[in-house]
Amino acid sequence: METTTFDNEKAEAVEKAVCEIFGCTIYDIVCFGNTLFKKVVVFLLTKLYSFNKRNIGLKYQITYLYVPTVVDEVEYMIKVVPGFNDKIENIYEKMDRI
Repeated sequence: METTTFDNEKAEAVEKAVCEIFGCTIYDIVCFGNTLFKKVVVFLLTKLYSFNKRNIGLKYQITYLYVPTVVDEVEYMIKVVPGFNDKIENIYEKMDRI
């Protein structure tokens, strides 16, 4: 699997889409704590763009070793939490238009 270097423009587009769909603020994504919104952004950047997990960790103040765990957590939530998959699909649609 080939990784892609970090692109701030794509990351900001994903952050904006997550804020619109989930009704959160940018602070909820870039804060020091591990919020659901931050996890969704990390998941999307990993799945959509295959960004390097070290760069994602630096940008969002998490260790690069935790990135695969975040991806697994969100994948599990997509399967289990009602309506969560719809929100993720809406974000995918927004990103396809960009």
